[in-house]
Amino acid sequence: MKKLVFLLVAFFVTMMSCVAFAAEKPNVAVMYVNHAETKFDAEIDAYMLEELHKMVPDTNYNYVDGAGLVYKLKQIGIEDISTAERADILDALEGEKVDYVLYCEIQPFVRKEKVHLLNYGIEMTTQAPIKIIDVKNNKYLYNGKIVAKGSDSAVVGGLGNKGSAMKALKKVTSEMKGIVVARLPMGK
Repeated sequence: MKKLVFLLVAFFVTMMSCVAFAAEKPNVAVMYVNHAETKFDAEIDAYMLEELHKMVPDTNYNYVDGAGLVYKLKQIGIEDISTAERADILDALEGEKVDYVLYCEIQPFVRKEKVHLLNYGIEMTTQAPIKIIDVKNNKYLYNGKIVAKGSDSAVVGGLGNKGSAMKALKKVTSEMKGIVVARLPMGK
């Protein structure tokens, strides 16, 4: 009987601590902008949004779609958010229940062709400005840019841009995951 009471008390304490922990998850506004201007932008968006959601898992954070915040910034005249001041971004967040901001932008790809005898290759390079902002303390946790290249080659051509571009994006998200894990706190 004592064991049963002990197990019930332990279960109750565990459940209460889980509920308390769940209430303490920070709200992270994820703002994503695609300036790549390709024929496959929809696939880039789907891939990037999926990867961004993985970087801000529901187990540790409350994911807040930042599309409305991007729209607010455009309404106040900020078209290029990568060059926006932190204060401008925080002004757009006024009244929102957000603890942190994760901003990612995909800039246009630069294509480079390589030809050697019968070998044809394409190299795509992109830049991705990344910002992580602590809203409460009004400071950057990260403000930088990731540059990544992806390439494909074939014996006689037949290559397109998409494969190389997606390889570059995979490198961007891989590097970005390390930054987010290292810089984005799990608590408020």
